[in-house]
Amino acid sequence: MTENKLHNGVLIDIKHLSKSFKKIKVIDDLTISFSQNERVALIGQNGAGKTTLIRCILGQYVYDGELSVFGMNPRTDREEILKSVGFVPQLPPPLKMTVKEILDFFSGLTGTDKKEFIQISEDLGLSIENNLSKPFLKLSGGMKQKLLVSLALGRKPKVILMDEPSANLDPQAREIFFQYLNNVSKDTLMILSSHRMNEISTLVTRIVEMDLGKVTLDEHLVISASPENKFSYKIVFKEINDDLRNILNDWKFTAVNGNFTWESEINESDNAKFLNIISHFSAVIKDMKVEKLEAGQ
Repeated sequence: MTENKLHNGVLIDIKHLSKSFKKIKVIDDLTISFSQNERVALIGQNGAGKTTLIRCILGQYVYDGELSVFGMNPRTDREEILKSVGFVPQLPPPLKMTVKEILDFFSGLTGTDKKEFIQISEDLGLSIENNLSKPFLKLSGGMKQKLLVSLALGRKPKVILMDEPSANLDPQAREIFFQYLNNVSKDTLMILSSHRMNEISTLVTRIVEMDLGKVTLDEHLVISASPENKFSYKIVFKEINDDLRNILNDWKFTAVNGNFTWESEINESDNAKFLNIISHFSAVIKDMKVEKLEAGQ
């Protein structure tokens, strides 16, 4: 990546990226870039290539094509890149270090005072003092997630990569977690891979959908709508699968007249995001009625 591109705000630049496992292509000739200030929802079915893309960005995989982060190669300059990248994986790594050792390591790696990590952990409901001597492996799933979130956000990174980051968080911790995300510096690039679109819909400014290793949707969202107005939806489906049901539940839809007719009200400010998501299930939509409700109706 040239210095000019860096000055134009591009932090991650990907050209013709491909990655295969046992001759199965998981990333297929992918070209895309991500810039500072962006809040990206990375969506797609399981197996679409989202996690593999994130791991390539982090330098965990060998790949074909070109990929640069801050103008550097994530394979050869991985240590330098990771100083400015906050990452929360979908599955916690099998770390044998104690909580204290992990805090010491990340503090030294990023030049961040341990108090920053500890404060976020405590806010999320993880008592660091009571767990300092415990191996990371012995923590519960929720405790691991809270520590990983604190390590990602506490260093105030230039790039935040999160793969299903709220999956193991209790409701109170999830609420605090999203408050932290809302307060992240506007210069930070944030890429969130999540099945809980309703949770991140108010955060994101761009939706990137992947399928079979390719980008099938890349839309920048410009929303200038009244948060008080709503759209009333009544959607009749030919069939329902688990992914579609989860999305409908996230958007607070309720099944009526059996399992194939669903109703809800969507805020006008969220309507474009919802339409982007539901459009990918157009093949199983039998009928959809939408009525705009002005404020006060």
